[in-house]
Amino acid sequence: MSTELLRDTMDFLSERLKEGRPDEAVRLELLAWEFEEKLSGLYEQFQHSECSFGYMAEQVGITNWDLYALLERCGLRTTNL
Repeated sequence: MSTELLRDTMDFLSERLKEGRPDEAVRLELLAWEFEEKLSGLYEQFQHSECSFGYMAEQVGITNWDLYALLERCGLRTTNL
Protein backbone atom coordinates (compact mmCIF):
# COMPACT_ATOMS: atom_id res chain seq x y z
CA MET A 1 0.00 0.00 0.00
CA SER A 2 1.44 3.37 -0.96
CA THR A 3 2.14 5.98 1.71
CA GLU A 4 -0.34 8.37 0.09
CA LEU A 5 -3.12 5.77 0.02
CA LEU A 6 -2.38 4.80 3.62
CA ARG A 7 -2.56 8.47 4.65
CA ASP A 8 -5.85 8.88 2.78
CA THR A 9 -7.25 5.80 4.48
CA MET A 10 -6.19 7.02 7.92
CA ASP A 11 -7.74 10.44 7.23
CA PHE A 12 -10.93 8.75 6.09
CA LEU A 13 -11.13 6.59 9.21
CA SER A 14 -10.35 9.53 11.47
CA GLU A 15 -13.17 11.60 9.93
CA ARG A 16 -15.64 8.73 10.27
CA LEU A 17 -14.73 8.16 13.90
CA LYS A 18 -15.25 11.86 14.64
CA GLU A 19 -18.68 11.63 12.99
CA GLY A 20 -19.60 8.71 15.26
CA ARG A 21 -20.39 6.46 12.30
CA PRO A 22 -21.21 2.82 13.15
CA ASP A 23 -18.43 0.32 12.48
CA GLU A 24 -20.49 -1.55 9.86
CA ALA A 25 -21.00 1.59 7.75
CA VAL A 26 -17.28 2.37 7.89
CA ARG A 27 -16.41 -1.20 6.88
CA LEU A 28 -18.78 -1.02 3.92
CA GLU A 29 -17.31 2.28 2.77
CA LEU A 30 -13.78 0.88 3.02
CA LEU A 31 -14.77 -2.20 1.03
CA ALA A 32 -16.34 -0.02 -1.65
CA TRP A 33 -13.24 2.18 -1.71
CA GLU A 34 -10.96 -0.86 -2.01
CA PHE A 35 -13.15 -2.30 -4.78
CA GLU A 36 -13.04 0.97 -6.72
CA GLU A 37 -9.26 1.25 -6.34
CA LYS A 38 -8.72 -2.32 -7.51
CA LEU A 39 -11.15 -1.96 -10.41
CA SER A 40 -9.55 1.32 -11.47
CA GLY A 41 -6.10 -0.25 -11.66
CA LEU A 42 -7.36 -3.30 -13.51
CA TYR A 43 -9.40 -1.18 -15.91
CA GLU A 44 -6.27 0.80 -16.81
CA GLN A 45 -4.43 -2.47 -17.47
CA PHE A 46 -7.37 -3.70 -19.55
CA GLN A 47 -7.37 -0.53 -21.66
CA HIS A 48 -3.65 -1.08 -22.38
CA SER A 49 -4.31 -4.76 -23.31
CA GLU A 50 -2.32 -5.92 -20.28
CA CYS A 51 -5.16 -8.10 -18.95
CA SER A 52 -8.36 -9.63 -20.29
CA PHE A 53 -11.91 -8.67 -19.46
CA GLY A 54 -12.44 -12.05 -17.80
CA TYR A 55 -9.33 -11.64 -15.66
CA MET A 56 -10.49 -8.19 -14.57
CA ALA A 57 -13.89 -9.60 -13.52
CA GLU A 58 -12.27 -12.52 -11.71
CA GLN A 59 -9.91 -10.26 -9.77
CA VAL A 60 -12.72 -8.05 -8.45
CA GLY A 61 -14.87 -11.10 -7.67
CA ILE A 62 -17.81 -10.58 -10.03
CA THR A 63 -19.09 -12.24 -13.19
CA ASN A 64 -18.23 -10.96 -16.66
CA TRP A 65 -21.87 -9.95 -17.10
CA ASP A 66 -21.88 -7.96 -13.85
CA LEU A 67 -18.62 -6.25 -14.79
CA TYR A 68 -20.03 -5.36 -18.21
CA ALA A 69 -23.15 -3.86 -16.58
CA LEU A 70 -21.06 -1.97 -14.02
CA LEU A 71 -18.77 -0.45 -16.66
CA GLU A 72 -21.78 0.49 -18.80
CA ARG A 73 -23.42 2.26 -15.82
CA CYS A 74 -20.18 4.15 -15.17
CA GLY A 75 -19.98 5.18 -18.81
CA LEU A 76 -16.71 3.29 -19.35
CA ARG A 77 -15.73 1.36 -22.44
CA THR A 78 -16.23 -2.39 -22.30
CA THR A 79 -13.70 -3.16 -25.01
CA ASN A 80 -10.03 -2.35 -25.34
CA LEU A 81 -9.95 -2.08 -29.11
